[in-house]
Amino acid sequence: MKKVQIRKFILLDARYKEKILRGKKVTTIRYGAYEARPGSEIYIVITPSDTAIAKARIKAVRSKKVLELTNEDAKLDGFSDVKELVRELSKIYGELYGDDEVTIIEFEDVRPLKEGVPLKWLKGLNYKDPYEVVELSLENWEKLGLGRDAEIILRRISEVGLREAVKHFGPKRVQQALLKAYHALYGAGLI
Repeated sequence: MKKVQIRKFILLDARYKEKILRGKKVTTIRYGAYEARPGSEIYIVITPSDTAIAKARIKAVRSKKVLELTNEDAKLDGFSDVKELVRELSKIYGELYGDDEVTIIEFEDVRPLKEGVPLKWLKGLNYKDPYEVVELSLENWEKLGLGRDAEIILRRISEVGLREAVKHFGPKRVQQALLKAYHALYGAGLI
């Protein structure tokens, strides 16, 4: 069986958002074989909106058979007991059997983002936090020569946030300003 690699982000259902942000869910259990490098940073992205809500670090990755799952595994995943966990996994993946393999991906150091960021924007920014791009751009403004329009948009993001900037300028202009800033920073060796 081929392993699925988790590199930059992990998708989780939106109904788990609050448990993740409050530290009540520190694992995700997936049917099949997954791999991720402990210590690597990932974005936690909720579906169906595909919005990044936090950054976290992979703590551990373990494989188990369904029959080996414990109440402790269930509690780390935000469930009351192993029966509830297996019931939920079966809703997602179809009926699971005792010998089926699952992968437990444990994360730590969950840091909520200032506000949700569309996954497609993160991909365009090579998984850099838009606020990091804005801050670095404004700090190095003279070197980058991005133009007045980008400056106005980036300053607005810095002052009132991404969501408000999108309301004011529209998503396309905001995304273009962020991409222009990212590429200028990358070209200057600053990111």
